[in-house]
Order: sequence, then C-alpha cells, then structure tokens
Amino acid sequence: MEQSYQRRPVEVALPPHGVFVLESHHAPDFRMSAQCHDFMEIFYVLKGIGVFGIDDRRHPAQAGDILFVPTGRVHRIEDNPSEPLALYGICIAPAVLRHEPTLLQHLPPGLLPTSKPLTVQVRADLRQLLFEQTLTRPGRNTLMLGLTLQLLTKLARSHFEMLPPAAPTDASSDHRKTMSMYIAELTHRFFEATDLDHAASELAMSRRLFTQLFREITGESWSSYLTSLRIDYACRLLADSSRSILSIAFESGYEDLSSFYRAFKRRRGMPPHTWRTTRAESNDA
Repeated sequence: MEQSYQRRPVEVALPPHGVFVLESHHAPDFRMSAQCHDFMEIFYVLKGIGVFGIDDRRHPAQAGDILFVPTGRVHRIEDNPSEPLALYGICIAPAVLRHEPTLLQHLPPGLLPTSKPLTVQVRADLRQLLFEQTLTRPGRNTLMLGLTLQLLTKLARSHFEMLPPAAPTDASSDHRKTMSMYIAELTHRFFEATDLDHAASELAMSRRLFTQLFREITGESWSSYLTSLRIDYACRLLADSSRSILSIAFESGYEDLSSFYRAFKRRRGMPPHTWRTTRAESNDA
C-alpha cells in the first residue's frame, strides 16, 4: 500500500467528542481555496515548506513549525511545489474548551513562537493522540480530550511565559515496584522522545540502578525493549494502514528515517517498505 498524496484539503467531520487528528501529505500540485471552519486547528509541519494565509496575513512555515488557526478564521495553505508540505492537523471543537473558553483568546493566529522543549512536548502529545485515535480502546475519547486540553494549555502558558517549574520527583523506597510500574506504562509511552538518563531521572534512580533493575525485570536492556515496542507498533501500522514510511517512523517514536530504517532492518531483516510488500503479497496468496 502506497502513501496517497493530497491534491485537495482533507475533509473533516468532527466526532462527537470534538477532537480529530488529520494527516495530509501534499502533492506538488496541491491546491486549497480559502476556507472557514467552526472548529480551531493546531498544525504541526512534519516536512516541506509553505505559507499559511490567515485572514489578511501570511505565515511562512517549514518542518518543525507549529501554527494555530482559531475558530471562524478564513485561511488557506500554499505549498512550495518543490517541497510540498506534510503535516498533521488537530481539529478541535470550541465545546472542548467550554469550561475555560478564554484560554486561547490571546494566542496569536499563525506561527507560534516555541522553544525546543515545548516542541518536543507537542510532538509527544501529537504522537499519543495519533496512538489513541488509531486504536479502539475503552476510554479513548476521554483520553484524547485530556491530551488535547493538556496541549492547548501548554501552548497558552508558553505564550504568556507562565510555565510552572516541573514538580520534583519523589524517590521511592521500593525501586522494584516503581520500575515495574514504569515498564507497564512504557507500552503506551514508547513513542516519547527520551533517553536512558532522562528515564532514570524520571524514576529518581541512578543510571546504574535503573539499568540493573530494568534488565532483571524484562530480561533485556532498556534500549532493546523500547526498540521492540516501537518496531512492533510500526509493523502494525505498515500492515493495517496506508500511512507513509515517514509518518510511521514519526508515530513510532523515531526522530529521523535513517534511525528507523536501521532499527527496523535489525529486527525484521528487511527494510519497512519491503516488509509491507512481502506481507501484502503473503495475504493475497
């Protein structure tokens, strides 16, 4: 299954809970007429170069940028034909903010000024939203609402430079119990951008204690275990969706394609596109 490229904007019908994440890989001849929606949109640019026109202002955008389109604003996306955009859009009904409707009233339309830590957090939230939207599990809609509210709050607080300092992590007297809980949670957090030192710090453990306990409980290293979770999820997306390899790498937790290809080939003995083709042929036989 090959990635389908969009020549026109994705049509959105919001589900009852009010949140939908769209994925749009633009073709070189992508065209969009001016639109106006009864929902707001947060866009994350995964790849490419373009311009977001919102009302009478133009906002250049490139990979890594985050843009905000408020409810009811006339907007239009123009691509650089030589580097068309690949982006995600989080479409959000105004009712999602009914408990605090003024939260985003000062958030500027268009390109949002962000720091590297905030961009990392947004990418993590987006990955988890995609994860929940892809899988049908009890509580999915509620969790997507919670994640969306968390994301909007981060953006609003960042704009006002009011982000509170992170609360210190309490040390646990029972390290093994703490580690077991962390490992259980990791099956729903494997896509987060992190490293071994950060994980150990999160559990208030030394690197040595963390690695020792992790191997005792799982029988393998933290890196190997995390890779298994990511590649297993990538295989699920390769088999059950038409998402591009780039999108699957992103959603599985990889920051670049080369790292994804290396990890996938080590685990499956072939590149991801070959694995997808081979599996499809096997199912058709």
